[in-house]
Amino acid sequence: MSWNKVEPEKIHRLFYPQVPVVITVEFVGRIGGMPAIWHTPLSFKPPLIGVAVAPEHNTYEMIVGAKAFGLNWLEFTNAKQVGQLGDISGKDYVDKLSAAGLATVKGEITGQPLLTTATAVLECRYSDTLRTGTHALIVGEVVAAKAQDNFNDYWDLAHYNPLLYTGTESENGKSWIFRSLRGEKTAVPFTTRT
Repeated sequence: MSWNKVEPEKIHRLFYPQVPVVITVEFVGRIGGMPAIWHTPLSFKPPLIGVAVAPEHNTYEMIVGAKAFGLNWLEFTNAKQVGQLGDISGKDYVDKLSAAGLATVKGEITGQPLLTTATAVLECRYSDTLRTGTHALIVGEVVAAKAQDNFNDYWDLAHYNPLLYTGTESENGKSWIFRSLRGEKTAVPFTTRT
Protein backbone atom coordinates (compact mmCIF):
# COMPACT_ATOMS: atom_id res chain seq x y z
CA MET A 1 0.00 0.00 0.00
CA SER A 2 1.23 3.46 -0.85
CA TRP A 3 0.15 6.69 0.84
CA ASN A 4 0.78 10.26 -0.23
CA LYS A 5 1.72 12.93 2.29
CA VAL A 6 -1.11 15.24 3.41
CA GLU A 7 0.02 18.72 4.41
CA PRO A 8 -0.92 19.73 8.01
CA GLU A 9 -3.14 22.61 6.82
CA LYS A 10 -5.20 20.12 4.77
CA ILE A 11 -5.70 17.35 7.35
CA HIS A 12 -9.25 18.53 8.13
CA ARG A 13 -10.22 17.75 4.52
CA LEU A 14 -9.80 14.03 5.21
CA PHE A 15 -13.02 14.29 7.26
CA TYR A 16 -15.10 15.55 4.30
CA PRO A 17 -17.78 15.11 3.19
CA GLN A 18 -19.30 16.27 6.44
CA VAL A 19 -22.91 17.01 7.36
CA PRO A 20 -22.82 20.60 8.62
CA VAL A 21 -25.13 21.92 11.30
CA VAL A 22 -26.28 25.50 11.58
CA ILE A 23 -25.69 27.05 14.98
CA THR A 24 -28.42 29.53 15.92
CA VAL A 25 -28.38 32.01 18.78
CA GLU A 26 -30.11 35.16 20.02
CA PHE A 27 -28.43 37.59 22.38
CA VAL A 28 -29.27 41.19 23.36
CA GLY A 29 -31.82 41.59 20.58
CA ARG A 30 -29.63 40.20 17.79
CA ILE A 31 -30.18 36.90 16.00
CA GLY A 32 -27.08 35.18 14.67
CA GLY A 33 -25.67 31.90 13.59
CA MET A 34 -23.26 30.13 11.33
CA PRO A 35 -22.68 26.83 9.57
CA ALA A 36 -20.48 24.51 11.62
CA ILE A 37 -18.65 21.69 9.95
CA TRP A 38 -16.80 20.46 13.04
CA HIS A 39 -19.22 19.05 15.63
CA THR A 40 -19.60 15.85 17.65
CA PRO A 41 -21.49 14.11 20.46
CA LEU A 42 -19.40 14.11 23.65
CA SER A 43 -21.44 12.30 26.35
CA PHE A 44 -24.59 10.21 26.84
CA LYS A 45 -25.24 11.26 30.46
CA PRO A 46 -25.57 14.15 30.59
CA PRO A 47 -26.18 14.51 26.84
CA LEU A 48 -23.35 16.80 25.72
CA ILE A 49 -22.31 17.93 22.26
CA GLY A 50 -19.29 19.88 21.08
CA VAL A 51 -19.02 22.35 18.24
CA ALA A 52 -15.81 24.06 17.13
CA VAL A 53 -16.09 27.82 16.59
CA ALA A 54 -13.32 30.35 16.00
CA PRO A 55 -13.46 32.86 18.90
CA GLU A 56 -13.25 35.83 16.52
CA HIS A 57 -16.69 34.95 15.11
CA ASN A 58 -19.60 37.03 16.36
CA THR A 59 -21.55 33.77 16.90
CA TYR A 60 -18.99 32.66 19.50
CA GLU A 61 -19.48 35.83 21.55
CA MET A 62 -23.26 35.50 21.28
CA ILE A 63 -23.28 31.87 22.50
CA VAL A 64 -21.10 32.66 25.51
CA GLY A 65 -23.30 35.67 26.32
CA ALA A 66 -26.64 33.92 25.80
CA LYS A 67 -25.56 30.75 27.63
CA ALA A 68 -27.68 28.78 25.15
CA PHE A 69 -27.88 27.97 21.43
CA GLY A 70 -29.55 25.75 18.85
CA LEU A 71 -28.15 23.22 16.39
CA ASN A 72 -30.05 22.59 13.16
CA TRP A 73 -29.68 19.88 10.49
CA LEU A 74 -30.76 20.88 6.99
CA GLU A 75 -31.33 19.08 3.73
CA PHE A 76 -29.53 19.69 0.44
CA THR A 77 -32.35 22.02 -0.70
CA ASN A 78 -31.00 24.60 1.79
CA ALA A 79 -27.44 24.66 0.37
CA LYS A 80 -27.73 28.21 -0.98
CA GLN A 81 -28.95 29.65 2.34
CA VAL A 82 -26.26 27.81 4.33
CA GLY A 83 -23.56 29.11 1.98
CA GLN A 84 -24.95 32.64 2.26
CA LEU A 85 -25.06 32.35 6.05
CA GLY A 86 -21.37 31.42 6.09
CA ASP A 87 -20.54 34.32 3.80
CA ILE A 88 -22.04 37.21 5.79
CA SER A 89 -21.05 38.67 9.15
CA GLY A 90 -23.49 38.91 12.05
CA LYS A 91 -21.95 42.27 12.91
CA ASP A 92 -23.73 43.68 9.84
CA TYR A 93 -27.27 42.42 10.65
CA VAL A 94 -29.73 42.49 13.52
CA ASP A 95 -31.08 39.16 12.19
CA LYS A 96 -28.34 37.35 10.28
CA LEU A 97 -30.48 34.22 9.78
CA SER A 98 -33.24 36.19 8.06
CA ALA A 99 -30.65 37.98 5.92
CA ALA A 100 -29.54 34.55 4.65
CA GLY A 101 -33.14 33.55 3.85
CA LEU A 102 -33.67 31.31 6.89
CA ALA A 103 -36.85 31.61 8.98
CA THR A 104 -36.90 30.78 12.69
CA VAL A 105 -39.13 29.84 15.59
CA LYS A 106 -38.22 30.07 19.27
CA GLY A 107 -37.19 26.89 21.04
CA GLU A 108 -39.62 25.75 23.76
CA ILE A 109 -36.96 25.29 26.47
CA THR A 110 -34.20 27.82 25.79
CA GLY A 111 -36.08 30.37 23.69
CA GLN A 112 -33.20 30.28 21.22
CA PRO A 113 -34.03 30.49 17.49
CA LEU A 114 -34.44 27.23 15.56
CA LEU A 115 -34.72 26.98 11.77
CA THR A 116 -38.18 26.18 10.44
CA THR A 117 -36.74 24.18 7.52
CA ALA A 118 -34.52 22.01 9.75
CA THR A 119 -35.03 18.26 9.67
CA ALA A 120 -33.71 18.01 13.24
CA VAL A 121 -32.94 20.49 16.01
CA LEU A 122 -31.20 20.52 19.37
CA GLU A 123 -31.70 23.09 22.07
CA CYS A 124 -28.53 23.40 24.13
CA ARG A 125 -27.47 25.14 27.29
CA TYR A 126 -23.92 26.42 27.18
CA SER A 127 -21.78 24.28 29.47
CA ASP A 128 -18.10 25.02 28.83
CA THR A 129 -15.48 26.17 26.35
CA LEU A 130 -12.20 24.38 25.71
CA ARG A 131 -9.60 26.32 23.74
CA THR A 132 -8.14 24.04 21.06
CA GLY A 133 -5.76 26.20 19.02
CA THR A 134 -7.42 28.26 16.30
CA HIS A 135 -10.88 27.19 17.48
CA ALA A 136 -12.73 26.78 20.75
CA LEU A 137 -14.77 23.66 21.44
CA ILE A 138 -18.07 24.93 22.77
CA VAL A 139 -19.71 22.27 24.92
CA GLY A 140 -23.49 22.32 25.15
CA GLU A 141 -25.86 20.24 27.24
CA VAL A 142 -28.79 19.09 25.12
CA VAL A 143 -32.05 20.03 26.86
CA ALA A 144 -34.39 19.22 23.94
CA ALA A 145 -34.05 17.26 20.71
CA LYS A 146 -36.60 16.98 17.89
CA ALA A 147 -36.57 15.47 14.41
CA GLN A 148 -38.94 14.99 11.50
CA ASP A 149 -40.40 11.60 10.53
CA ASN A 150 -37.37 10.71 8.40
CA PHE A 151 -35.53 10.04 11.68
CA ASN A 152 -36.65 7.03 13.73
CA ASP A 153 -33.68 5.98 15.88
CA TYR A 154 -31.57 6.42 12.70
CA TRP A 155 -31.92 8.52 9.53
CA ASP A 156 -34.07 7.00 6.79
CA LEU A 157 -31.77 7.80 3.88
CA ALA A 158 -34.48 6.90 1.37
CA HIS A 159 -36.28 10.07 2.51
CA TYR A 160 -33.59 12.25 4.11
CA ASN A 161 -31.28 14.05 1.67
CA PRO A 162 -28.70 15.67 3.98
CA LEU A 163 -26.60 18.63 3.01
CA LEU A 164 -22.98 17.47 2.65
CA TYR A 165 -20.12 19.96 2.79
CA THR A 166 -17.19 18.88 0.62
CA GLY A 167 -14.94 21.96 0.83
CA THR A 168 -14.33 25.04 -1.28
CA GLU A 169 -13.12 25.56 -4.80
CA SER A 170 -11.71 28.55 -6.64
CA GLU A 171 -12.69 27.76 -10.22
CA ASN A 172 -14.70 30.97 -10.88
CA GLY A 173 -13.93 32.77 -7.62
CA LYS A 174 -14.11 31.06 -4.24
CA SER A 175 -17.26 29.00 -3.57
CA TRP A 176 -18.64 26.66 -0.93
CA ILE A 177 -19.20 23.21 -2.44
CA PHE A 178 -22.18 21.18 -1.26
CA ARG A 179 -23.33 17.76 -2.44
CA SER A 180 -26.17 15.41 -1.66
CA LEU A 181 -26.38 11.65 -1.23
CA ARG A 182 -28.28 11.63 -4.54
CA GLY A 183 -25.36 13.00 -6.55
CA GLU A 184 -26.49 16.63 -6.68
CA LYS A 185 -23.83 19.35 -6.44
CA THR A 186 -24.04 23.09 -5.96
CA ALA A 187 -21.44 25.81 -5.59
CA VAL A 188 -22.36 28.87 -3.52
CA PRO A 189 -19.99 31.77 -4.35
CA PHE A 190 -18.41 33.83 -1.60
CA THR A 191 -19.46 37.44 -2.08
CA THR A 192 -18.00 39.16 0.99
CA ARG A 193 -15.05 36.90 1.88
CA THR A 194 -11.89 36.29 -0.09
